[in-house]
Amino acid sequence: MALSINGELTKLANDYYISLDSTEGKSITSSLSSLTAKLKAHFGQDLKEVIEFGSYKRDTILPRRFDEHSDVDLMIVFNHKSINVNPSTYRKYLQDFCDKYYPNSIVYKSKPTVVLELVKIKYDLVAAYQQQSGWSGSVTTYIPKSDTEWMTTDPHGFNKLLSDKNGNNKHLIKPLSRLMKAWNASAGYPIESFSLEKEIVNTGFFSSTLEEYFFSMINNMTRYRDTVSASTKVTALKDNAAKVKQALNNNNGIQAKTWLSHILPI
Repeated sequence: MALSINGELTKLANDYYISLDSTEGKSITSSLSSLTAKLKAHFGQDLKEVIEFGSYKRDTILPRRFDEHSDVDLMIVFNHKSINVNPSTYRKYLQDFCDKYYPNSIVYKSKPTVVLELVKIKYDLVAAYQQQSGWSGSVTTYIPKSDTEWMTTDPHGFNKLLSDKNGNNKHLIKPLSRLMKAWNASAGYPIESFSLEKEIVNTGFFSSTLEEYFFSMINNMTRYRDTVSASTKVTALKDNAAKVKQALNNNNGIQAKTWLSHILPI
């Protein structure tokens, strides 16, 4: 019977998780509470809502020690009826806010967001406004497409897709996402993080353990990517995964873990 690394992968997926009671988790919770309160106080009635979305909300964000690009996405929903300015002006409002309340922090524009970099994490602040349909009551959310144009978005849509996929797959999709994002970060980000999560959600799994999900995901990834570098990195991932499996089949646990270290930060 071949050896298994399911326990090792489960441990790593837990290591890559920011729990609410961890030092980093507590710091993010505290910073979020303070940031939201300051936003509401500063903008007053011009601010309708602050929405958390993205990987932090999905529980697939990695600790900064594993992913220097980890960030918390915040949608800052303005009362567009009262101020009604273009996207670049909203971004300037957010940058001025950050400069005022966080003068010692790094703040910069990164279309379509304003990035606030604190000690433990980056916060991506994206300006938004909402319109409600008069006849259906449905709400459409808009975020900047450029300095002068808006585009529609669904801040909760993908979160629900991933959550449903997770629930229908023995709650192994979120741990798998963290494992794959840890590989992606350690490999120099050959795949855009959100694109990688969408690829995971769009993959069909017929497995029962995290180890099987992990190898199945790697096996189903195409080598053919948008760039030569990305194709090379995915090819190396597949080759290293094959070596891990071969070592397991040979009952060589030490060698399997050595090859696994070529994939994931251990």
